[in-house]
Amino acid sequence: MQTSQYQVKKKSSGKYILIVLLIGGALFFFVVVVATIIGTVLPGMRGRVALLDVQGVIYDARGYVDELHSYYHSPMVRAIVVRIDTPGGSAAASQELYYKILELRRRKTKPIIASMGNVGASGGYYIACAADEVYANPATLTGSIGVIMNFANWQKLVKKVGVRFEVIKSGEHKDIGSPNRPMSEEEKVILQDVIDDVYDQFIEDIYRTRKASLEKACFLSQDMEEDSLTSGVVRQYLTNLADGRIFSGRQAFEYGLVDHLGTLDDAILRAGYLAGMRGRPKVYQKKKPLRFFGLLEQKLSLLIRQYTPDYPSLEYRFIAR
Repeated sequence: MQTSQYQVKKKSSGKYILIVLLIGGALFFFVVVVATIIGTVLPGMRGRVALLDVQGVIYDARGYVDELHSYYHSPMVRAIVVRIDTPGGSAAASQELYYKILELRRRKTKPIIASMGNVGASGGYYIACAADEVYANPATLTGSIGVIMNFANWQKLVKKVGVRFEVIKSGEHKDIGSPNRPMSEEEKVILQDVIDDVYDQFIEDIYRTRKASLEKACFLSQDMEEDSLTSGVVRQYLTNLADGRIFSGRQAFEYGLVDHLGTLDDAILRAGYLAGMRGRPKVYQKKKPLRFFGLLEQKLSLLIRQYTPDYPSLEYRFIAR
């Protein structure tokens, strides 16, 4: 019995309807999945505040700079908090991180907030100044604005041991700071000139980023007319504070060195608010592998370097010993 033309058409149309239904169902499922991702996962990812921890003595800023760069360019992150708990360290390393934060801050696409913990002194404070706003706890130790160089003198010890060093050099000051002989007065003058120049860089960078806050604090602390508040007066006000002394967080706030008194949590909430985020933002931080022996080796290396430096190092560092 032959199949009629009507029955063939009916079977064909039934197949087309089934295919359309299957395709439609697949598209519907796909749309639901995408909507779920956009509605739940992505807001959580894009609504995060990244946390960069700067801890311990700073001798190399490369790791911090790379991490900061990755946070800034990540679509997951909308704001960054730099948590500072350091007495400072190498002047050059502190500058490197300061200028990276300042570069990203000037793009004005993601707010960067600094939050100081137990200690945010010298190079730690220097780094904080590059952020949009600076938080400190009332009891945070900060300030210690200045530059220091440490030199060991092993001359008496070497004589007792019976060791003598012979030095061949190309110029009179090539071995300046050698631990094997006393430093001459001329060498002290040379090194003092270097320290003064790096100190001036410190003052200039603080003034550049904290000018408005310093002007306000200077005006409130001195009996003067507003018209007489020149840049020279404000710079002198800052220089008077920058004699190496430390401040509590509350004192630093009164002097215009920090913007807010508050905790890390306050800084995170502020960063989220400035980024236009609603509610409490999620915090994102890269996990660092725990390497006990590597950490121990690093601590011992820093300790040895602190007391027996293998080369002169300019430091923005608070030292209490």
